[in-house]
This record gives sequence, structure tokens and C-alpha cells, in this order.
Amino acid sequence: MSSQQLHTSLLRTPVAQILRAAGFNTTKPSVLDTLVDITERYLLLLASTTAAHAHSNHNSPHPTITDVRMALTDCGVLLPTLTSAEEEWKERFRRSYEDFDDLPYGSTRREKELKRREEEDTGDVRELTQWIAGDRNKEIRRIAGLLPETGAGVGGEMQAVPEDYLTALKKKHARTGQEERYAGTVLGKDAEDREIRIEGGPVESLSNWAGKMLEEEMKKVTEQQAEEAKDEEMQDAPT
Repeated sequence: MSSQQLHTSLLRTPVAQILRAAGFNTTKPSVLDTLVDITERYLLLLASTTAAHAHSNHNSPHPTITDVRMALTDCGVLLPTLTSAEEEWKERFRRSYEDFDDLPYGSTRREKELKRREEEDTGDVRELTQWIAGDRNKEIRRIAGLLPETGAGVGGEMQAVPEDYLTALKKKHARTGQEERYAGTVLGKDAEDREIRIEGGPVESLSNWAGKMLEEEMKKVTEQQAEEAKDEEMQDAPT
């Protein structure tokens, strides 16, 4: 099984859980496969759009929260409240922060204006987080096993034991109950980097070999610069 097939198989359960939370008790395999394919394509679109914004904004493979937000907007998750033309006209007629210095109680009014603008700029993000943590998404989290379960706690209080299906499945098939079995795979943590020893050579590890190669390159560059400087001195010398 390839990694793509494995990821697709793992995606079937969350999609089925979402359908169950929406009130669908049964479905045809072809319908489930279609919804899984749509979900997979959409997640890939979000990831590739985020990577594109990261490369365009700061030429880095590591996206920032701004790159993620721009990708969510491009893919229709976050809907802007104003069009681009409305944003442009609003920005033109906006009072700059320096103008508040000439007004009575300028510092207080500037702080209120700053807070109001921040609330306007992050309104779509707040709506998304409220939906994720709200009652509409609560049933999905309950079916997925991410809500606290009732249990006997200290003093008769409820004890939370949240555990998703994949963690429970891994514990069921791992006799040790630990992550060592899945280390270095897509289901576990990345394997720790270890030194690779080289036998029978002048160096003992790849890091030492890289250091020696860097020293040789620096030596060649220094010798080349010295030769160029010597040639320039010979050309400038009087005949």
C-alpha cells in the first residue's frame, strides 16, 4: 500500500464520522469514496495554496499564519466582508493614526480605533474558530471521540478521557502500547537523526566529511584569490 492509499484510507473514517454527525446512518461505498476524494482534493488545495503564498510572500517553505489565512480566503473558507474595491475606498478615507495626535484625548481615541480595526480585520477568523468550537461542530467531535467522557473522578467530578479513533486503533494493535512500533512511519513520530559512520575511510561520519569538503573548498577559494591578487600586482608593476 502506497502512502497516498494509506492516507486515503485513514480519511474515510473522519468523513464517515462527519456524515454520522450530520444525521446519515448509512451510505453507499461509492458515495463515501466520492466524498473522501473531494475532501482529499480540498485538503491538497489548501496545502498547495498555503505553500504558494509562503513562497510568494517570503520565499520560504515554512508558512506563517498570514500565509494560512490567505490560503483559507482563496479557497473559500474565510469570506471577506468587503470587496477589494470597497477595501480600497475605505482605506483612502481612513484617518491615519498620526491624525489622532491633534485631537482631544488623541491617545485614547487612537487605541480605540486600533482595537476596532483589529476586530474588523480578524472578524472572519473569529467566526471560523467559533464554528469549530461551537455546538454545530460538537456532534462531530463527540462521534470522533474528542469530547470528554464521563468517568469517576476525584470528589465525584467528571473525568475527561478524550481519545480519537486512530490513537485507540494504534494502541489496540501495538502490544507495548507505545509509539516505538510506528516510529519513522506516517503513523508515528519521525525517527531521531543519528550519525552515519563511514568505515574504511579517512573520516568517520558524514558530518566530518562535510566539514573536510568545506575546508577544501575554502582553501581553493583562498588560493584562487591569492593568484588573482598576484596577477593584478604584476600587471600594475612598472615595466
